[in-house]
Amino acid sequence: MLRPWNLNLKIEEKYFQLPIYKQIVETIIDAIHSGKLKQGNVLPGTRKLADMLKVNRNTVIEAYTQLEYEGWVMSKPRTGTFVSSHTPENRKVTPSPDFGRMRASVNKIVFDQGLPDISFSPMADIMREYKLVMKSIRKHKIHIFNDPAGYIKLRMALSQMLNHQRRIIGDENNICITRDGQMAFFLISQCLLESGDCVIVEHPGYRSAWDTFEHAGATVLYASIDTEGIIIDEVQKFINAGKKIKAVFITPNSQFPTTAVLSESRRRALIDLSNKFNFYVIEYDYCIDINYSENRLLPLCSDERLKNYIYIGSFSASVSPFLNIGYVAGDQEMIKKINALKNIIDVNGDPIMERAFFNLIDDGTYTKHLKKSVPFYKYKRDFFEELLNKYLKDKITFIKPELGLSYWITLVEPLRESYNSYLKEEIIAKGIKPVLMGSDYYNFDEGEGFLVSFGSVSEKNMEEAVRIMSGFF
Repeated sequence: MLRPWNLNLKIEEKYFQLPIYKQIVETIIDAIHSGKLKQGNVLPGTRKLADMLKVNRNTVIEAYTQLEYEGWVMSKPRTGTFVSSHTPENRKVTPSPDFGRMRASVNKIVFDQGLPDISFSPMADIMREYKLVMKSIRKHKIHIFNDPAGYIKLRMALSQMLNHQRRIIGDENNICITRDGQMAFFLISQCLLESGDCVIVEHPGYRSAWDTFEHAGATVLYASIDTEGIIIDEVQKFINAGKKIKAVFITPNSQFPTTAVLSESRRRALIDLSNKFNFYVIEYDYCIDINYSENRLLPLCSDERLKNYIYIGSFSASVSPFLNIGYVAGDQEMIKKINALKNIIDVNGDPIMERAFFNLIDDGTYTKHLKKSVPFYKYKRDFFEELLNKYLKDKITFIKPELGLSYWITLVEPLRESYNSYLKEEIIAKGIKPVLMGSDYYNFDEGEGFLVSFGSVSEKNMEEAVRIMSGFF
């Protein structure tokens, strides 16, 4: 596209303490505020802006990605990047008698269920590889027909990772690529469960999985959680009651949402019960790569004694919420059933993204990102702990998480009665959206605690949110 005038952008000294890509982000936002850049204006290409500012082109790509995510710009394939026609300041809310409360209820600070910081995710690398795959397709005029199980080179790379890092023995035929964890739950439920079956789940736990099991016709049974994970005695009670147990669903390495780690004694006990009564252990390891402890935590199914297991992995917590890739690992007969069903509902999968992600694994970008992620999020975890102790000491209890991007917080006994849906509404009215308890994680309306994720929230917003919340307890 023809750009008739050269845009002169200069990064001001006040932004020098920020990372370089954020300096570019703030400079472009300033240009939009000042009117230098107007709605619909085309921005310089990434290569040209990189030359202008004397920075790496990937840094500019990362800045443009952040600006697009926040709504300041929009990209058009083969055309360019433009200032959005609806930048954040230009979005209008229709006035009403309760306008002040409406504005407050717009979520300024959002605590999600444990997603990573978008600005730290390797989005530029993902976009680069995605474009390279697309370019290769156009150049060679080829059609990509994916195996229902997923791109074979990616499955081979994942099987090697599972063998070496998590001691899950198998090859590419033991793996099916899915569109993150939720598709995995659906495929497993439809292939494993039928009417009359029972699935024991952790309580509190992962409601989306419960709903999927029930949709397949199974009855969900709830086993309580304590600081050592799922209580095995409650699993045993359901067995003794004659229930037709087809599977137990667990998140043993950082239980969702309490972050408890399943103890070794309970791991052994659950394996023994599974083998004796011939039920599956469905294991979801959603954050095993974000491990702050010196202990190497392994999946339950790394124990070769466990006969019947299905293992689910995902990259939305360790890499990016926009990397919509997960996988299922299990015995080959089960994977064949899952592949056959996946071929009906998702014929070709996402062959371009699967190839792009394989390239990131193959060239070492993925492992480099993981190595940087642990100290980055460890700092945020420790900073959040300091805030909780500063503003909410003697009002809450929590255990410092060993893995993942969230804290599970409970109020001390005298304050628990005041924690209800009304309080949730009041906190949201202050512009904070925490993932609160109630129907989110329990099979009844109210719960005893709430989940707060520090991964995607800035230090400034963390402190503001905790300070505001302290006024309610």
